[in-house]
Amino acid sequence: MSEQDPGNDLRGIEERLSSSEEETRRLAVLALSRFPLQAGREYLFTAMGDSSWRVRKEAVEVVLSSPSVLEYAEEIFSLLRSHENAGLRNSASEALVRMGKAVLPILENHGDDADNDVRKFVVDIMGAIGDASSFPRLIRALQDNDPNVRTSAVESLGRMKDSRAVQPLLDALSRSDVSLRYTILDALAAIGAPFPLETITPFLADVLLRKAVYECLGSVAGIEAVPLLMEGLADGGKSVREASAKALASLRARISGAPSVREWDSLVREGARPRVVDTLLSLVEGSDSELQRAAVTLLGSIGDGSAAPAILRACRNERLFPECLLALRAIGSVTVSLLEREFSNGDEETKRSVLRICGEMMFRDSLELARKGMRHPSPMVREAAAATVGKIGLSELVPDVSALLNDLDPDVRDTALTTLALLSGTDTEAVTGVAGALAISDDPEKRRYAAFLCGVLHDEARLALLLKDEDARVRKGAVQGLSQLVGGDAVHYLILALTDEDPDVRSAAATTLGESHRKEAVDALALAARDTDPWVRCAALRSLGRVGGSRALPEIEAALDSSDGLLSLAALEALAGIEGETSLNLIRRATEGEDGNVVKFAMEILEQRRDLWIVEQGEALLRHPHWDVRNTAVRILAERRGSTVVPLLERTLETENDELVRNRIVEVLKRFS
Repeated sequence: MSEQDPGNDLRGIEERLSSSEEETRRLAVLALSRFPLQAGREYLFTAMGDSSWRVRKEAVEVVLSSPSVLEYAEEIFSLLRSHENAGLRNSASEALVRMGKAVLPILENHGDDADNDVRKFVVDIMGAIGDASSFPRLIRALQDNDPNVRTSAVESLGRMKDSRAVQPLLDALSRSDVSLRYTILDALAAIGAPFPLETITPFLADVLLRKAVYECLGSVAGIEAVPLLMEGLADGGKSVREASAKALASLRARISGAPSVREWDSLVREGARPRVVDTLLSLVEGSDSELQRAAVTLLGSIGDGSAAPAILRACRNERLFPECLLALRAIGSVTVSLLEREFSNGDEETKRSVLRICGEMMFRDSLELARKGMRHPSPMVREAAAATVGKIGLSELVPDVSALLNDLDPDVRDTALTTLALLSGTDTEAVTGVAGALAISDDPEKRRYAAFLCGVLHDEARLALLLKDEDARVRKGAVQGLSQLVGGDAVHYLILALTDEDPDVRSAAATTLGESHRKEAVDALALAARDTDPWVRCAALRSLGRVGGSRALPEIEAALDSSDGLLSLAALEALAGIEGETSLNLIRRATEGEDGNVVKFAMEILEQRRDLWIVEQGEALLRHPHWDVRNTAVRILAERRGSTVVPLLERTLETENDELVRNRIVEVLKRFS
């Protein structure tokens, strides 16, 4: 606070609060945060009614930041009586809501205030706070003589979702106020607790309430409501039909168990008629995803084959595809001839969807359609066709799929290669022939494809030849192909690949040897851990951690002591996979270094092992020069030591200068306060 007279400072702020400049007034409000609320509240309360929402918001924040704000809750409440200033009343309401349940006694004292608007604010604020102790007051407010207060009480009860409110709300339906009834139905839907349907179904006769009744049924009713909701689908009003569709979908999502699902399907089919199907078809063709999903599900239950084309078109929406597939399967009348017609008449997205449906429904007689798709000008369609061939297992189309390996689109080529791998299980001979032709291609990319397929086919002899290819990418592909084999010869070839002239090949070989889990690879990996390329060394170290056990510790320890942080991290990753006291001690030793990333990783490994040593070294780690190490130490110590860490963290907070670490410490201290 200024050394000058506080009164003079406040007068200066008062002048700025009268400025025509919004920013000047906002900064004046901020300046009031330097004063106790007792001294500055008059100005803050004025600012809470400022014409600018930014100034009002700032004033509310300053008021709430005061430690003594609850002492002035009654004064803040009195601001709700400022009928001429809606902004001030809203600011006061927000402040009271954010002060929480501590202000509930004040609100209760004013629950019977003579001012209708004040009573409404009381109800609104109680509902926003949402504490169960407000329930009796809100129930009494259902009988208030002011319709706005009654409506607010209903809304607040719905917001609180307290099932005790169901019966009082049902009783309040006896009032002839249509607006109130509509709000009550919304509140009952929000609460979601069941009640006798006959208490609300008579209101279906009121065209103004029909939509709300159906929405309520969707949230609270059981299967017995399906016939009523099916009637809603045939209603003349668009909003009512949509509400019925969503309600049926909501009801279906809540039921479980095969018998209940079958009963739901049966009731939906019984309630279906041309008008209902027309409604659902129009919803499928609409743009509301929720309504589309509901309509597709209902059409699947109805089983009307005429809906299949519309559902097929809806498959274009990726988010609807699972529901569309289930519906098409339920309809059961989807044929390849229908799919062929849709394919011929549809755009690229439709063609893609049709091909996906063929694959998902395992239509083996869609062979010609798939062949046609693989020859389509659109890469999207060709890719979908190739994927469908693999999913169904149409090995007759191996030549067509292999032709796509020459496609200009890389995604099409990759999908074709994956499909050939899938087809190798049903026609090994044909795919082996493709792999053989690719292996002698002049194009290194094709030879790389061969290496992939040879790995899938377990063709060790051809992979051995490809390991000698002139192109490093092909040799790397052969190494990756050998990962499919675990025999001694494969390991021998991989060990030879550790001496390849290309570091990417050596790195791939080191990684693959680790995946093999073969102990005979340890010595070769130990040599690779001294490779001239750091990435090869890292790969070798990680693999030593997988297969080397204690034999690998000398090489790993040497890398851990390296000045290269990348190698140290790889060494730690290797140590994480090796049990034993020696490994544990090396990880502990890593926490004594200067490299923050290495120390943090070591700490995390020790924490995963629940090692008490890290807790014992907590004070030293809190003094580490790297902020993230200190930050991690705060988290681990709080989790392991609980409230006993408070004195240590309080001392640390006095000297900590990093904002993120300070915030973490403050957060922990608040948790244990």
